[in-house]
Amino acid sequence: MRVTPSGRGLVLGLLLAGGVTAATAAPYLLVSGRWDNTIVVIDLAKAMEPANDGTQNAIVNRVRVTPDIAPNTPASGQPVNVVLSPDRRFAYIVNHSGTATTKAAADFQHGHAGTVTVVNVAKALDPANNMTLNAVEAIIPTGNFGPVGLAVTADGKHALVSGSEGDGDEEGGRVITVLDLTTRKALHHVELAWGNPGFPCPPKPIPHAGPNLAFGCFTDTNGVVISPRHGGVAFGANGGTHDVSVIDVTKALANAPGAEIGRIPVGTGPWGIAVSPDGAWVATANRESARVDAEGNHVSLINVDKAFAGAKDAEAARFIVGTNNPSAASRPFAVAFTPDGKTLLVSNFRANNLSFVDVEKALAGGLGAEVARLALATPDGRPSRPRGIAITPDGKYAAITGAPRGQPGSGVLWVVDIVERKVLGRVSGVGNETYLLALLP
Repeated sequence: MRVTPSGRGLVLGLLLAGGVTAATAAPYLLVSGRWDNTIVVIDLAKAMEPANDGTQNAIVNRVRVTPDIAPNTPASGQPVNVVLSPDRRFAYIVNHSGTATTKAAADFQHGHAGTVTVVNVAKALDPANNMTLNAVEAIIPTGNFGPVGLAVTADGKHALVSGSEGDGDEEGGRVITVLDLTTRKALHHVELAWGNPGFPCPPKPIPHAGPNLAFGCFTDTNGVVISPRHGGVAFGANGGTHDVSVIDVTKALANAPGAEIGRIPVGTGPWGIAVSPDGAWVATANRESARVDAEGNHVSLINVDKAFAGAKDAEAARFIVGTNNPSAASRPFAVAFTPDGKTLLVSNFRANNLSFVDVEKALAGGLGAEVARLALATPDGRPSRPRGIAITPDGKYAAITGAPRGQPGSGVLWVVDIVERKVLGRVSGVGNETYLLALLP
């Protein structure tokens, strides 16, 4: 639903008064602020107004998501992901470094114990809660390290959270953690199989940071999604082992043996991952190698039914994005399907552009799957470094986060017209090294 400027305040007021649910609120974006330890709330309609291009005028609120660990000293949570509950009442914020001190995270941004912050969406939209913790309902320790991906089950009762790192090291994550979202506690870990790097696992010593030739034993899982097919199938983008885990959600929730039912090689370590609206396909952004200093330029499409059956040809397509040069790195970061499932958007971090992929052409093979490419420019001329993608339910618009890490409030968000393939507006002041985001409704 599109809300006029005069109607936005009315809708927000009704929402906060309990007259409507968050699911019927006008379009707002909840954006991870990462190094600013905030979630930034953006009015999507205002972000598209030409007069607001390159300004912070569309920002409604900034809410804190990490506690104070000393007077006036928030924990350096590095919030990197935002996932909404099915009823849109809550936002689950994945904090990559949990409650680590600012110094500890600055010295080494990896290997910290993770948390998930439960945010009340209505309170997050209330300007009275700007730069406060008032919207936070709970903080859940994940029991793993360096979490990134989170996927909520269809009934909203559980979530699967990736552990992408080890205790104190960038290498060492090999679990998917199951959270109970009712009790707001971590239940157990699903232990993933070792990789097959060509040497005994685990390596001795475990590498502290990558890239390193001793990586390859631990999955170091990044994004996680759930397809509703076959009673629920989860997929994890394994940056450490350059493949994708296939997980039976029912077994994972029950902590039953054999929850991980297969692995699908995708060439280069994947980071972003998305499931198509019908649940039939999973796309991965194959970002970079964990073993050598090399970034990727490919996206993979995985057939969910074949993956669940353990078929060797579950990877249905692998194609280049962001560049025409097969040897050039574009570093695909995130992927997102349009609501009709026909188009896949890919943010290319190194190439500073956005790819538009025709899914049918990609599955047919050959050239021409990437039907368009849109360069993204920052208001101040820095590289755009695009990351997260969110698409409106009508499939008309996409919001893209980006800009390099810098000063507080140095992030940028682009609003893109998907049909016209052009930028409609840019919002500045959106966190610092913003990652993923979610869209209301």
